[in-house]
Parts: sequence; C-alpha cells; structure tokens
Amino acid sequence: MSMLCAFTLIACREIIRDEPDLPDNPYDDVDYGNGGPDPVLIDSASFLGLHTFIFSTTCAVPGCHDGTFEPDFRTVQSAYNSLVYAPVIKNDDDDTFTYRVVPGDTALSWLHERITTDDAVLGRMPLYDTLYPHEREMITQWILNGAPDIFGNSPILPDYQPSTYGYICYENDTTGLRLDTNRADLLQPVILPQHSNVEYWFGIYDTDESGVYQLPSWLEQYNIRISQDMLMNTGFTEYTFELEPDFDPYYGPAYYDPGIPTPYWHHFTLNTDDFETGKLYFMRLYLKDTAHDFVTELPDDSQIYIAYYFTFRIE
Repeated sequence: MSMLCAFTLIACREIIRDEPDLPDNPYDDVDYGNGGPDPVLIDSASFLGLHTFIFSTTCAVPGCHDGTFEPDFRTVQSAYNSLVYAPVIKNDDDDTFTYRVVPGDTALSWLHERITTDDAVLGRMPLYDTLYPHEREMITQWILNGAPDIFGNSPILPDYQPSTYGYICYENDTTGLRLDTNRADLLQPVILPQHSNVEYWFGIYDTDESGVYQLPSWLEQYNIRISQDMLMNTGFTEYTFELEPDFDPYYGPAYYDPGIPTPYWHHFTLNTDDFETGKLYFMRLYLKDTAHDFVTELPDDSQIYIAYYFTFRIE
C-alpha cells in the first residue's frame, strides 16, 4: 500500500520550465488596413497587358502555345523571349521573315503577318480569327513602339566584334611552300625558314546586328603585332594588312583541311631575317569595325591557350 502512494506522489509532481522571452516582432503592429494594398492596374497596351488579356487567354490554350510549340505563351517571360528576336521556324514560301518580332518593324515581324494575313492557305492566327480589330491594333502599336518588355526596355541585337577563322602562310607567296601545316598540332608554333619572306593570309569576318556577313571593307582598322612578349606590352613589330578587293578574295585551303577552298582577304609579308632564330614569337590581330568605338584584340589576355595558335619560330 505504501509503495502505491509513493508512485502516486511522483506522478502528480508539477514540473515548471523557465521559458525565455521571445523578441518583439516589428511587423506585429503594422496596420494593413481593411482592404490591403491598392490593386495595380495593368496597362492593356503594354506587353504585360498583351500577355494578360490576349496571349495567355487566347493563344496559350491546350495543344497550341501552351509549351507544346513556340511561341510559348504560358508566362509573360516565355512569351517575350520566344517572340522578340526569336528565329522563325515555320516561314512563308519566300522565307521572308527572320524573326517573329523585330522591334519597330511590322513588315519584318512574323507575328504581325500571322495575325493580319489574308492568305487563305496560311490562315490568320489565332485559329478561327478570334482577335478583335482593336486587339490586333494594340499588338501592332507595341511592335512599332519598339516591342518594349514589361520594364519598358526595347531590346537590340548584339553587334558582334570582328573575329577570325584562322590563317595560312607560304614561303614567298601563294605559289610557294605552304608552311602552317608543319606544326606539331594547332597549339604549337609554325616553323619558318631562315632568310625568307613569308606571306600570311588571315580569314577575318564580321557580322552586323542582324547576323548579316560584312565584307572586309566594313573594317576601319586591321593591324597585326608580333613580339616575344605574349601580352604585347613591349618590343613588338607592327604590320598593316594588305586588303584584297571585296569581290576578289584569295581562295586558299582551310587551315585545317587543304581540300576546302576558303576566302582570305587580309594578308601581310614578313622577312624572317628581322627576327631571332630559335625564339618563340606571338602574333595578335587588332581589328575595328564601324559599329564599335574600340579595337578588338585577337586573341585577348583571357585566351592564353589560343595565343599559342598564333605563334611561329624561325629555324
């Protein structure tokens, strides 16, 4: 009996814990009012408005532009990215269009053609021509206004800097012995003979903001520097390329395959007596087109491994 009482007393003992005070929450006293923040009105003429009221409701339907195929109208981001400067996949018979939307130009915008065409075979989008005239007009005005994104920014295509697809070189001239093929691999120097003139031909290319190839006359500057210093900080010799006419380049072999005829416009000649025997020399191109305010350096300081492709040694 006394053992039972002992167990009862232990079971009924009160346990008191010392709970720490919680820190004050500064947001507990914020008065949000009864209705919450005022709703943000969407401008129906903006791209957010076009997506909210037209693309997402009319076009992003099952089996259409719901991610099944592009343009992808599921979200405002996917809609914009798959429209503005997005390449056309299904074109007209004349391949008239390059991009679905070209900011500022409805005549070159495939989207505008698809929502306004009267071609009975092609058909007007969306299916069954369900856009109202004022909705087509809003899309038209958005394109003409520069196709701005949801932040009001109109995009531009990048205008790429000049680049190169390699070089070839010959002893004396293009009728002489080809020398760039004597390297051990593409990151080893070309071995040049002593007491010789060596003619280098560089494949240089450039494109405009639409990706259209620009002829060599597009370049305002084309120089090359040669030095034992990889970074060209000291002791370099500079040459200016000779330029063949736009319509009459020298068609030489590709640097990697003699069987592929490749156009080369830019060339210069060096005399190996102007350089020390057995030393490693680096070459860098300095090119400027009309679209940039700066000179492009090839290779630049971030392309150390490529720098060894542009090397020679005299033996």
